[in-house]
Amino acid sequence: MILAGIDIGTNTLRLLVADTYPDSFQEIHAVRRITRLGEGLDRTGILSVAAQERSLQALAAFKEGLERWNPAAVSVAGTSALRNATNAARFISEVRERTGLSIRVLTGEEEARLTLLGVARSVPKNITAGSSLLVVDIGGGSTEIMTTMQGKERAAESFHLGAVYLTERYIRHDPPTPDELDRVRQSIRQILDTAETGTAAGKGQLLVGTAGTITTLAAVDQRLVQYDPDKIHGYALKKAAIDRIVRELTYSTLAQRRGMPGLEHGREDIILAGALIIQEIMERNGRESMIVSDWGLREGILLDLYDKMVTGGSSV
Repeated sequence: MILAGIDIGTNTLRLLVADTYPDSFQEIHAVRRITRLGEGLDRTGILSVAAQERSLQALAAFKEGLERWNPAAVSVAGTSALRNATNAARFISEVRERTGLSIRVLTGEEEARLTLLGVARSVPKNITAGSSLLVVDIGGGSTEIMTTMQGKERAAESFHLGAVYLTERYIRHDPPTPDELDRVRQSIRQILDTAETGTAAGKGQLLVGTAGTITTLAAVDQRLVQYDPDKIHGYALKKAAIDRIVRELTYSTLAQRRGMPGLEHGREDIILAGALIIQEIMERNGRESMIVSDWGLREGILLDLYDKMVTGGSSV
């Protein structure tokens, strides 16, 4: 069954069209656009006109692609930016009028569970059998942390802790000052201290990271000239590599970052804040490496849609 899922993130919009099965799918078409929908949201509380228009144009282009593949159903999910913006309803209405797409705004817990669904089904069963996972998704507006035990979800939490949010709130200089970075780190620690799930994995727990910050760090570590999902998915990203990249980013201007192999244009200003989040989580966790998953929320949206179409149930 051909289905489509769209993830409307604070920084990036992602579309996936695939021939879908109970536990997997065959990708037909995948595309992402950095539109920075949540630009200025933390300061103003609203989606800016410019950010809305960028995102509307991207969604219109997505819709044209969908008409080519004619999926049986499309699921469109909004995340942190649409949860928090006071004018989100107006944007959602405009999207429906201009593209015909209906957006469902996920709660933080729903976002975490769908991300876990996508990630868990992407990790080989011989790795997860009898083990547990600590899954981390660092987005533009929020961070989700999920834990499983022997394939069963134990906890899922969402935090108002994203790469765009931290960058806009604390970083004013290029490159950032030591004081600005100290405030970013302090904010990260204060928010993670509230985690009910705990951010420290047990000895038998596999740490898996997903979403743009972590996949970008994996691409930078490998110095990829062009993003290659096959080289990202399953990559063992070492904390020593993250520490090295953080040091390099700390002293680099935005112009210098744009020249870094693997660093996608549009992420150069927010990648450092995102890297500091995963760096702190790994330090608390006491882990020296993590497995990177190219699957995440977008894939979870698609697999959940399949479950609804076939069984009438849902994973969230």
